[in-house]
Amino acid sequence: SCLPMFHISAMTSLVSWSITGHCVNLCNDLKYFYRDLGAMRSDVMAVVPVLLKSIYSDVMKGRRDRLNGLCVLTCGAAMFDPKILSDMMEKGFFVAQMYGLTETCGDGIINYEQDEKHIRAVGRPDDHAEYKLDETGEICIRGGCVMLGYYKDPAATAEVVDADGWLHTGDLATMDTEGYVTVRGRSKNMLLTASGQNIYPEEIESKLNNMPYVSESLIVLQKDKFVALIYPDFDDAFAHGMEQSDIEKVMEDNRNELNLQLPAYCQITKVKIHFEEFEKTAKKSIKRFMYQ
Repeated sequence: SCLPMFHISAMTSLVSWSITGHCVNLCNDLKYFYRDLGAMRSDVMAVVPVLLKSIYSDVMKGRRDRLNGLCVLTCGAAMFDPKILSDMMEKGFFVAQMYGLTETCGDGIINYEQDEKHIRAVGRPDDHAEYKLDETGEICIRGGCVMLGYYKDPAATAEVVDADGWLHTGDLATMDTEGYVTVRGRSKNMLLTASGQNIYPEEIESKLNNMPYVSESLIVLQKDKFVALIYPDFDDAFAHGMEQSDIEKVMEDNRNELNLQLPAYCQITKVKIHFEEFEKTAKKSIKRFMYQ
């Protein structure tokens, strides 16, 4: 585990794995990830997208030995690129997707399926609580796992837990006939176009982040046009002898390739290069409000 201990996935991993007799290896800083992984063999790891992308890069470039036997990945905290998940499964990894919140003590939705049909879903709800999608498509959870409330903040508690005890997660999703839930994005991140289309930027970003020399990205709406803010993988690009003009051309090529995969109403009209990493929260999520 190398997630912060206030993160529910890190906390539950530490408790659940240790009480079942497993040895839990801890890495307290991502910059020491490979050093610690090499020193402490680990079979299972809970990962967020930035970690998975690094692991994926090693596997696809034939550097799997750096992972020191790692073979099971539990994915949570954000949306993952289904192609990366599929490729990892084909390479022999067992990939489990999980959906839960600190407000529900980690209880949530799990996907153990290892097939293309269900790869985009976070899974089906377990039987420990009640789940529903409200009229807006927001995931709501009710049961003994739901928190009593935010500490000494009844107003904030009332904003997310309604009078009937349903916790409103802020995550928008769809559910298929088999009960598999696919998260579309955060309701507060949803972009509304002048034509009335609801766009979930995380879905576009997950595709863009898997394109050549893209480290991370943000999709923003500017003057009713979609713009991709991209922080390129400069180290990799420079290692391949590329100059800034080459990087800019690759990003434009990525934009054109991405637009072939997108409906006309959400295609990207412009790319803007960021020369520094985006500001992050403690959970390694981009602070979107800074770039709107």
